[in-house]
Amino acid sequence: MSAKEEQLQEIEALNSIYPDEIIVLSEDPFPKFTLMVKPTTNDEDSLKPFLQLEITFHENYPEQAPQITIIDSANVDDTSAFDSEIQKICEENLGMPVIFTLASDLSEQLSIQSENRQIRQREALERRQREEEEAEHKRFEGTRVTVESFIKWKVKFDAEQNELKKTVKVDETELKKLTGRQLFEKDRSLYDSDIQFISSEGGEVVEVDESLFEDMLDLELDDAGSTGIDLSDVNE
Repeated sequence: MSAKEEQLQEIEALNSIYPDEIIVLSEDPFPKFTLMVKPTTNDEDSLKPFLQLEITFHENYPEQAPQITIIDSANVDDTSAFDSEIQKICEENLGMPVIFTLASDLSEQLSIQSENRQIRQREALERRQREEEEAEHKRFEGTRVTVESFIKWKVKFDAEQNELKKTVKVDETELKKLTGRQLFEKDRSLYDSDIQFISSEGGEVVEVDESLFEDMLDLELDDAGSTGIDLSDVNE
């Protein structure tokens, strides 16, 4: 049997094994065809890798390796690694039909790459979910208080309170010099608070014409004697 006849028999066998993956381009002077190599797994991975080989036999095949070129690929980590694998398999099988052995080996390598990629994707998804859960937990948990952080906060808080006291501190000597009218106008909340107290105790709030007391408000509160009014009997 001639070398070409043996090659045609190999092509026929490959057609029965890979009916959808092989395309015979020509048979003269020697067979030339493409072969799509896929992973051995049958999962529905949308990123399933593949290699498309263009294979050309010659008069010395299988005693010498055929010409094999990767003409297309997808989702493959490194095609140069597959070039090296092709060369190694062909050298290990000199003198024997090599295409089926080669396609089986490449399919296994693609399966490994596909599984590794799915593992990486799954781990990345799980890691992202953990990070999101931790971020959400921290958002509700708030900042943990330690002794050091509390002391630091307390020092800052006390300093802020001291500054606040300086800004709102009232000169008591100035208050003593104010007339009744000025004191009333300066802090009308004293009047309002009395009205609120009377209301809360169930008393009746009586509208008062403040203008009737304008002259009295001008009196010095700390000089009761100057008013000419004897207050000694008020508390009896």
